Amino acid sequence: MSNRRQFLATSARAGLAGCLAAPQVLIPVSPATAAEAKVTPDIVRMSSDIEPLVRLIEGTSREKCFDMMIEQLRRGLPYRQFLAALFLAGIRNVNPQPPGFKFHCVFVIHAAHQMSLDAPVEDRLLPLFWALDNFKVSQQQDVDQGDFHLKPVKGRLPSPSGAWKEFHAAMNDWDEEKADRSIVALVRSCGAHQIIEQLWQYGARDYRNIGHKAIFVANTWRTLQTIGWRHAEPVLRSLVLGLNDFGKNERVNDYAFLDQSYHHNVISASKNISLLRDDWTVSRPSRNAMESILGSIRSGRSEDACRVVLQHLQGRHAGGMEVWDAVHLAAGELMMQQPGIYGIHAVTSVSALRYAYETSVDPATRLLMLLQGVGWMCHFRNFMAGRPPGLADIKITEFEPVKTSPKPDEAAEEIFALIATDTPVAAAKAMSFAHNHPEPTAFAQVARRLIFRKGTDAHDYKYAASIFEDYHRVSPRWQPQMLATATYNLRGSTMPDSVIMRRAIEAIRTL
Repeated sequence: MSNRRQFLATSARAGLAGCLAAPQVLIPVSPATAAEAKVTPDIVRMSSDIEPLVRLIEGTSREKCFDMMIEQLRRGLPYRQFLAALFLAGIRNVNPQPPGFKFHCVFVIHAAHQMSLDAPVEDRLLPLFWALDNFKVSQQQDVDQGDFHLKPVKGRLPSPSGAWKEFHAAMNDWDEEKADRSIVALVRSCGAHQIIEQLWQYGARDYRNIGHKAIFVANTWRTLQTIGWRHAEPVLRSLVLGLNDFGKNERVNDYAFLDQSYHHNVISASKNISLLRDDWTVSRPSRNAMESILGSIRSGRSEDACRVVLQHLQGRHAGGMEVWDAVHLAAGELMMQQPGIYGIHAVTSVSALRYAYETSVDPATRLLMLLQGVGWMCHFRNFMAGRPPGLADIKITEFEPVKTSPKPDEAAEEIFALIATDTPVAAAKAMSFAHNHPEPTAFAQVARRLIFRKGTDAHDYKYAASIFEDYHRVSPRWQPQMLATATYNLRGSTMPDSVIMRRAIEAIRTL
């Protein structure tokens, strides 16, 4: 372990200095590095086709990683293999407890991939190169904090017939080892959709780490859909470990487990789903109903807000769409009222809950995701109101647009030039942009280009991926407000370029 610590510490201090010295040559693995990268019996092994690349990523120093990956791409490495190896390196080497902080090197993979899909051809690899460097930073942080490795499963696995019972019992008891054995048995005996259907509730049950558990479940599922379910076993083991962090009694971010909306909502969803008509998810446009729900969220009283939602659904005054409009607007409003890490997670955690709602096939689970979206926004509001500087007096439904150029390209450049110096005006102009151009292609193109060149944090990618997805999820009448909230954590054109990304751009040009 001491050799590995020394190796990673040296590479972290070196950064990426000189990483482009000889991009045409595969950087040889030194004997010391090869020893450190060797998979010993106490480390879980990935599938045989991906294991060598995972080890190469793990064992190559940070300053040489770009050169190494350029050479692999020259030799024909497929994009999907690059994505899978990067994801699995984080799974094996970074502790998912707590599910956040350095573990963002895993969370960000789905967002980086989504951003890549919509990028111009010449920029398509940039998000993964950023994520590669980010993994090396997280790897070093993990070494400094205890040097976690995902190890082989311990103990006797439950039988396929008893695995579900044992899994739910373990999760309810926050028993990590029993849950670990159970999820392995389930991956080996059940289908992917059957498993993920049961995991949505565990991602949504615990707000305490500002929504990261729901984000973990959603991003895990979405990434596995891209890289292949055959990689599921180590990934879901890491996920279950993260979902069991904190236990029942620990207070985190002002809440213990039993203080939250989940306990009331899981009973309420089960009880009320039979009282709702089959078309409760269908949109019933009503500004009054949406604003009534949003007003109840602003009160911060989760049980009262969820009761209002059920009344509107049962009375057919609103459908699921209108409730989600209120939830997304509540998240965006919090971001405008207190820009920063908590507002970011209000947006990204709601995006994860919305994805679970859209993916689940169980009506009671779908209703639970909807109610948890309402409950979590109340929790975020209460928590953020008690954090300096408090919540600014802004109501997203009363926010007014400011005129901008009618030409989409000019308007987008104008908005992004203001983001770093006058975000409220940039937001108001973004609102005008959406009124003029309901399909914000030019806006999104500039946003992605600037993130690829100026992004320095996983949240730059995660927030952008969420906000542009959620823009198309809300009703058209509220899309201008959603685009306005986007400006509160996008990169502005006057912000400095990332040194790492300048080097990544130069490296990729050699291809």
